[in-house]
Amino acid sequence: MRKRYRQLLTMVLLASFLLALPFEALATEGTLGYQGGISIENRLKKDEYQYSEMIFVTGKPILMTGTLTIKKTVKNDVITATYTYKLTNSQQNASMNRVVMTTTTRETKTNGQITETTQLSRAPTETITIGGQSYRLVDSSFTRSVLTDPKAAINYQAGEFIAQKTYVIGNTVNNPDTVKVSLSGRLYAYDQFWSSTQTQKISVLVETELKSANPPVQWGGSAEMVISSATRHQLYYSENEPDQISFEGGYVQSKWTESTLDYTARFPEFDRSGRPTDVLVTYADSQSLITPPETHRLMVPDLKHLNGHWSQEPIAILYGLEVIPGTGSNYRTTALVTRREFVTMLVRALKDIPEDPNAKNATTTTTKKTNNKTPEVSPFVDVKTDDPNYEEIKKAYTKGIVQGDGYGRFNPNAYVTKAEAVKMIVSALGLENLAPYPTTVTPFTDNDQIPGYARNSAAVAHTLGIISPDDRGRFNAGARLTHEDTALLLYNLIVYMGDELIKDYRDRMAAF
Repeated sequence: MRKRYRQLLTMVLLASFLLALPFEALATEGTLGYQGGISIENRLKKDEYQYSEMIFVTGKPILMTGTLTIKKTVKNDVITATYTYKLTNSQQNASMNRVVMTTTTRETKTNGQITETTQLSRAPTETITIGGQSYRLVDSSFTRSVLTDPKAAINYQAGEFIAQKTYVIGNTVNNPDTVKVSLSGRLYAYDQFWSSTQTQKISVLVETELKSANPPVQWGGSAEMVISSATRHQLYYSENEPDQISFEGGYVQSKWTESTLDYTARFPEFDRSGRPTDVLVTYADSQSLITPPETHRLMVPDLKHLNGHWSQEPIAILYGLEVIPGTGSNYRTTALVTRREFVTMLVRALKDIPEDPNAKNATTTTTKKTNNKTPEVSPFVDVKTDDPNYEEIKKAYTKGIVQGDGYGRFNPNAYVTKAEAVKMIVSALGLENLAPYPTTVTPFTDNDQIPGYARNSAAVAHTLGIISPDDRGRFNAGARLTHEDTALLLYNLIVYMGDELIKDYRDRMAAF
């Protein structure tokens, strides 16, 4: 069992085709580049990334590597961004310099979803030199549309983009040789604390016209790329080697960023004189970037009284992550959990979505502050603003995780039932719509005893692997949760958010 719990994998960060996210400009903001590349953050230099990109202008794939610097400003729902690329390939005697500036405008709809439109704000500059031959960008266009559906714990995104770029080959002014590169694709992403990732599927079409050749030559080719990026966290158990030490071994949180690029390209074979033939050559390869891991030791709780208990490891992990408050010395596995305790632990387990480290908010003129402060008003009549769990309860209410009983009460000291807990979890994930409308028949043998408000959530939580039926196939909607039940439930939630969700957005799409 310990081995299973050591497999807790999560991901935080990154991936986009110049994607500019809503609200604070979040962590998946565009680090995959303008033409479909992959990157990892340079932790020693702000706003700079190690970057790799495949180019196809010669009819053969060439890997360009170097740096990508991103500067962004956010003001009044408009993001202006500047992307500066400096790339080389020494084996091919190749270099690239590119500057791209974009403007993203976003609009919040009545249902809370956000639409975004990105366009070039200025003509990009780009020059590629390969073996002494230059390719200079003379015309380009780019547009992207993204829909973001923000939920309490996760922002979901889907979008599409189209780009065209025309290069002049060499220095000929009149009737020059040209290469036209057209890109189109779709992107799917989600952004949250425990894992964020984006996967793009990009189609590339290359059309070359060599007017200076005798006779003139035209040739073309295509490529398909799947690019993905994520930052991952892993928890693993570290045994202590000394016997005479004040604490037992504990968990270590390791974080790293990884990006992958897979491509398949089809271009004509060229003869010795450089002219295309009727033979098509297929190229396929993968590239990846990964950062060195960062490690962080978690607190070691005092759980000696739980040695050998089936829930010891998830409880220890949640204590280390400070989801469960305290030191663990007075932890009772069979004690019942109140609604205030459950909501507090749930909010701490979900955590906030990280912000984009590259974005800067533009300065605005502020009005003169006054000393008149409006008193804080609690959303519930039975939860005071000085309650020790007020901030977590208020956050859960603001994010739509809890609503109250219809009379303005939260009932903080009532024991939470399984139906209530599962409803809160699925509401936080925003995945209620995965169940058939308006209600579904769950796989549990006591389906008819599950209240209507929680039936869809029970079905979804089962599908996601967060809950399982008991030995008689029951859900037990009215059962009051114990601390050990809650620990396993929240642990399964973290595993889903960190390790399982990415399989749908990255692994399955990359293998399709």
